[in-house]
Amino acid sequence: MNFSEKLEAVVKEKNSCLILGLDPNPDKFPAQFSKDAKGAQEFCEAILEATHDLICGVKIQMAYFEVFGSAGIKAVENLLKIAKEKNLITIVDGKRNDIGSTAEAYAKAYLEDGPLGCDSITVNPLLGTDGMQPFIDKCEKNDRGLFVLVRTSNPSSQEFQGGKAEISLRIAEKIEEWNITTQSPQNQFSSVGAVIGATVPEKMLGFFREEMPHAWFLCPGVGAQGGSLEEVLNVRRNGIGVLIPVSRSVLYASNGKDFCDAARKEMQKMFDLQKT
Repeated sequence: MNFSEKLEAVVKEKNSCLILGLDPNPDKFPAQFSKDAKGAQEFCEAILEATHDLICGVKIQMAYFEVFGSAGIKAVENLLKIAKEKNLITIVDGKRNDIGSTAEAYAKAYLEDGPLGCDSITVNPLLGTDGMQPFIDKCEKNDRGLFVLVRTSNPSSQEFQGGKAEISLRIAEKIEEWNITTQSPQNQFSSVGAVIGATVPEKMLGFFREEMPHAWFLCPGVGAQGGSLEEVLNVRRNGIGVLIPVSRSVLYASNGKDFCDAARKEMQKMFDLQKT
């Protein structure tokens, strides 16, 4: 079962395209958690336990753990193990890439069965095909997945990616080339997906779907950033093809003793809205 087929199976089993974003900011933790790697892991574990039945996967933002050094990396390893035990898709949001042997090392670190091994990783494509190929090879050989940056959700993304900017269009075209070898005959989607911010201007999501009919879309920006859930859901095909990360609105729904109940309540709202 390749990554695309695994995604389809989990999304349909859970009736959810929601991804819990683990972005632990110590300044926002409830008082019972320490502001270190141990506290970050325990906080994330608690939120995950409260919401795991409403989501299809987790997205671990590496930056929030890297600030803690080796202890933070160990926390990521532990959270990946916990998520896998709950049969959730795991995405490492590290936006990795380089060229040659360095790209191969990144691909080996995250897309094999080592301590940081996960189902998929976000990657920056700007170094071109020779930087991407080691990651694509792992998708082919190890049934792993990629989410390639195309149009991000931050306000200044328009400086280089705005409108039908050449850079975003060229990346979209390349994704359709890169994903040919991992397209599933079962669902026609590929293991090489795209990061498309839910905050893009109206109809841009539809434009990118036309350009990338075989790519799963990872669409950050719904919720706290103001992206439209409805527009994201409209670019599904046969009920699949999009994943929606939900982070701050759930993680920090409360910083009191009721933080787990508040987190579940917020995720339940999103689950009910996206449920087909």
